[in-house]
Amino acid sequence: MTALHQDNANNRLLSAIPENKQQGAFKRYNNSTPATTGYYRAFLSSIAFELKRRIITNDRIKNGIEYSNVFDGKEAIDKLKEILGTTDRSLALRVGRALEAQRFFHDVNYENRLIDDIIEIYQFNQVLFHSNNNRSASTTSTTSSNSSSGGNSFSVTSTIIGNYASEDEDDDDDDHNSLHTDTTAATSTHSQSYRQQDQQHHSSSNSSSSNSSNNLLLPNGIYTELTHCYTPTCDNIHPCYSYTCPKRERLRKRPHSVDTREKRVTAYIYEVEKHQQLWSQTIDDYIVLSTPANERKRQETIFELIYTEENFLNDLDYVIKMWMEPLKNSDIIPIQRRERFLDKVFSNLIDIRNISTALTLALRARQSQHPIVSQISDIMERFTTEFEPFVYYGARQHQAKHVYEHERYNNPKFALFAEQTERDAASRKLELNGYLTKPTTRLGRYTLLLDKIHSRTSPNHPDKENIPFIIDAIKHLLQRVNNAAGTAKNRFDLEQIHRHLTFKNKKDIMDLHLLDQGRSIIKQGTLRKTASMDSTEYQVILLDHYLVTAKVKVLNAVEHYCVQKRPIPIELLGVILPPLPDACSLQRKKSSSTLLFSSSTASSPTSTPNNNRISPSTAHNQILDSGPKQGSPITFFHQGRNMDSTYTLYAPNEHNRKTWNEVIQKQREIKFKRKPVFDVVDSVKRYEFFAEIRAHHMVIFDQGQSYLLATDGGLYIGPNNGTGIPRKILPLEKVYQVHVLEDYQLLLVLSDHTLWQYPLDITINGRPDGSQSIQHFGRKIRSNVSFFHVGECLGQTLICVPNSSSVNGTEIDLYEPSMPKTELKKKSLLGRLSIRATSSLSLMNTQVTHLKPIYSPCDVWAIDNTRSMLLLTTPVGIIAVDMKTKKADGLLDPSDKYLEFITRHEKIDEQIKMNPAIKRIAVFSVPNGDYLVCYDKFAFYIDKKGRRTQHKFKIEWEGHPTAFAFHYPHVIAFEQQFIEIRSVIDGHLQQVIQEKNVYCLQNGHKSKDALILGTMLDRSNPLYQQIFQLQPIS
Repeated sequence: MTALHQDNANNRLLSAIPENKQQGAFKRYNNSTPATTGYYRAFLSSIAFELKRRIITNDRIKNGIEYSNVFDGKEAIDKLKEILGTTDRSLALRVGRALEAQRFFHDVNYENRLIDDIIEIYQFNQVLFHSNNNRSASTTSTTSSNSSSGGNSFSVTSTIIGNYASEDEDDDDDDHNSLHTDTTAATSTHSQSYRQQDQQHHSSSNSSSSNSSNNLLLPNGIYTELTHCYTPTCDNIHPCYSYTCPKRERLRKRPHSVDTREKRVTAYIYEVEKHQQLWSQTIDDYIVLSTPANERKRQETIFELIYTEENFLNDLDYVIKMWMEPLKNSDIIPIQRRERFLDKVFSNLIDIRNISTALTLALRARQSQHPIVSQISDIMERFTTEFEPFVYYGARQHQAKHVYEHERYNNPKFALFAEQTERDAASRKLELNGYLTKPTTRLGRYTLLLDKIHSRTSPNHPDKENIPFIIDAIKHLLQRVNNAAGTAKNRFDLEQIHRHLTFKNKKDIMDLHLLDQGRSIIKQGTLRKTASMDSTEYQVILLDHYLVTAKVKVLNAVEHYCVQKRPIPIELLGVILPPLPDACSLQRKKSSSTLLFSSSTASSPTSTPNNNRISPSTAHNQILDSGPKQGSPITFFHQGRNMDSTYTLYAPNEHNRKTWNEVIQKQREIKFKRKPVFDVVDSVKRYEFFAEIRAHHMVIFDQGQSYLLATDGGLYIGPNNGTGIPRKILPLEKVYQVHVLEDYQLLLVLSDHTLWQYPLDITINGRPDGSQSIQHFGRKIRSNVSFFHVGECLGQTLICVPNSSSVNGTEIDLYEPSMPKTELKKKSLLGRLSIRATSSLSLMNTQVTHLKPIYSPCDVWAIDNTRSMLLLTTPVGIIAVDMKTKKADGLLDPSDKYLEFITRHEKIDEQIKMNPAIKRIAVFSVPNGDYLVCYDKFAFYIDKKGRRTQHKFKIEWEGHPTAFAFHYPHVIAFEQQFIEIRSVIDGHLQQVIQEKNVYCLQNGHKSKDALILGTMLDRSNPLYQQIFQLQPIS
């Protein structure tokens, strides 16, 4: 036998293990590192782990009912074939049913076992509450004595349901012996050794992991058909004396062993239907023979509708008599929460039972009238209008399961009662969760049966006309059930997260408003820290407005979410899909463990003649490659302030990674398509200014008809209509700031750190005779100016010009215009300028009077003013200078404890730091008399005394704002990559405008027109910049 056999179907290497090397093989396998990519396929826990890792689940609809995280039977068989390294679908099906027998997964209706088709869909059994000690996470499974190894990916459990599996089989010896050993817990020396070593290894390697990270409850057992023969004399060519030797070919060739009725359905359905008669068996033969074939089919379907309704009623009676009544009349549930428990778990089940009782009686009464039921639509039409309780019941199913599992975990009395009740013969081997889904699945069953009856009904029959309307009515109910169940599940999950949400870092703490109306969970799933399948798990929750990454820890049967990274708003969420390593690199990275056993088998005399199937001599002696454990990386990053906190997580497969990316991009599109608060409109004609010529400042004047634009290339003027062509009026370089004092016919221009004054009319219109350049009329006010500010304070128009800072602080020069105000205020500017040019009032003599300067002990980065004060932005915050007394004081009250998050950073020693970071602060008055203070990290409210108001209100900017604007009830923060618009009422993010090279040119604060202007890179042609106005949408 050759050392390696190639499986063409999967293109994988299979390492054969001779029987006399089993113990060594097990030992070497168990001592392998977590990165080892081999698994022994006879271990059900290994198969289960690989199946859970590889299969792709999604949402599907069956019989009008929507199910989440499901897969179909064909998908399961395909993956099991891949895991087992075989092309035998029958073998994969038998292994799958061995896993299903231990409740690893189940049919969504709890009716069918694993079937190899695309119709039947299945769900993995969800363990809501993990066991952190020796208490079992479910009464159907008990954790082994080594259950403290909570991080064990291959946790070994012994399951009670394994005993049920053997009872499901028929009396066929081959089938009985094989499946009985398949689902029985391992007891051999090898399996005990594997169990102990595997648990010890994973316990030590994952001791630092979260208790709930990898706490999977996997099936336990050895599938004997895939193992080595335990007989020492058994060779690789012929089977030995043992009747159950895995090499016996006839054990694998059982064409009917997996397709009989009792093998295809669950024990519950088999028990219910094994004595059920057909319609033709309940009436006289002569009636059957005289009935047309199509009518016989119709009557069989009507008969099925009637007896399944009776079965449904019996199921409801079982729940009421075996569960509800004992719980209500005993102290199993403490009396203080007994009624609430019964209401949450069983809801309005009695109302549904009453409807089913009446429907069953009506159907039986109709059936008793004549052996051939003439009409069924009239009864169903009458009762369909009474099915409203089904909608209420379906909406509460998710919560019912959670409350039930929580009680079962925390209440030993109830756990014992539940186990005993489910073991009772009356349960027919179906757990309570299976019964609780019956009312919802019954609605879907109605549509199936009625559709069959309709298809077999002759034309012109009342049922032919009425049944489609009944089906539509029931489908409408099913849609309502799906919608109500989805809404209720979403609300319940949000409430659970809200109650048990914490943040790892205090700086990340924020109110996610999880209980707000309309809040929803778009997608939730597990991603890992590294590519290794044994690495730490993170629960990633995509809300409709944020992405949250958290660790989940189960404490006292409650899931607690600890947020690891600052939640990222959807509008600012960036996703990168790093390239996956190619197949060659993966092959090089594979562990050499798959070749460990080649040397011991090189001298084998046999080889596999057919590579498309595994030969009897080697089929059951394999350690298989588990495929690349390089998870698919997905990188999340914040496009604003926290852009440095980029992090990469790993999805289990490429499909899962693509799904995450698609869902995120779809949600971003939804966010950006919602009705905006502000619209971006052109303020200057497009494609007039290249992107390399930066615009710095813009003012609107002449009653909103004209603008002046300060750029690196000079000062421009143009009509404020978005279409006129701009015209350069001052050929200065690096014009940073411009201001128009229309009342004084004065133009102030800051160019290359020099402040100039110009006569407004001559600058705009030029000299009538054209004898001199406009620059000739400019007068220098001061040099070495970084910025200036113009405002009204104490009835004076002040021009504030700070000097360069020194060791002693900053001196701020104050100037006041001295030219008398013009009387021609009501005429348009351009019209009156022609008059002014020939008038006797010569603006060439315009002067500004130098007033007494004021002093600041710190650097001054910005200046604003109120009616009586100047507000100076400094390294120690805002200093308010009373212009009456010239006394300076901090704007914020340092004794206010609610402002400590700001004032503790605004100490006087900030001034002595070398090159301190420039702060950008703005103060806006709101209608209620408070002031909104905007820092480059936060925004909050203060009163006139500088004390914080509205303590629960605080905005944390997502970006690094360079400027702020205010348009009640919104505050706007400009960042280089986006504009952030928030409500000043609750602080919620209202809109994000994502562009490039975004700058604010005018915030409109205290200006007559209050226009918010900015510039950004033109999206349609990046060679140009777009000058825009933020226009509020009413």
